[in-house]
Amino acid sequence: MRIGNNSQGIWQLLSRINGGKANMNMPFAGAKRSGAGGRNTLEDLLTGHYKNSHGVEGMCVTNNPNARKIIKVSDEMKQRVFNSVKDAFYKYNGMSGDNEAEWEEMAQAKNNYYKTLKKEDRVAAAWTLGQLEISIGRKAASAVKEKVPGWTHGKPIPSDVLDEIFADESITSMVSGEAKGLDMKI
Repeated sequence: MRIGNNSQGIWQLLSRINGGKANMNMPFAGAKRSGAGGRNTLEDLLTGHYKNSHGVEGMCVTNNPNARKIIKVSDEMKQRVFNSVKDAFYKYNGMSGDNEAEWEEMAQAKNNYYKTLKKEDRVAAAWTLGQLEISIGRKAASAVKEKVPGWTHGKPIPSDVLDEIFADESITSMVSGEAKGLDMKI
């Protein structure tokens, strides 16, 4: 193995990225920034404008005082979270499921919503929606266990039991903002 020649391939790659220019002092001068998508560019990293993989800035939880803060979120997003949990119980018996398209669609919807918020509120909104999802899931699972003794996540649940549970005011009120199970200051 000839280690010394490996750098030659790297320089050729950088040259191609640089549009075939030989000046390697600015290795990515020809690269288009608009194609960066959700990736952090060098400029983003140097200025502290970090983005998540969907290109949403302000989602870093490290040393962020808003990372575990419950805030007011839109009724539309609360309803989407409710529907997502409900679908998980109907389709996957209380488990998350393996439909990657569903996961991606929900992640895209959440990230598009976060982009509409102030940068300082984005991570708190993500925390709030996550806590809402957990609370609804736990409340629904407890209700299923009451009505179907011996049930555990993944075991079949009669649809009439789920219909009754997801029509119950104690669960639907979590979406309307009158939740008692989630400490939401709305």
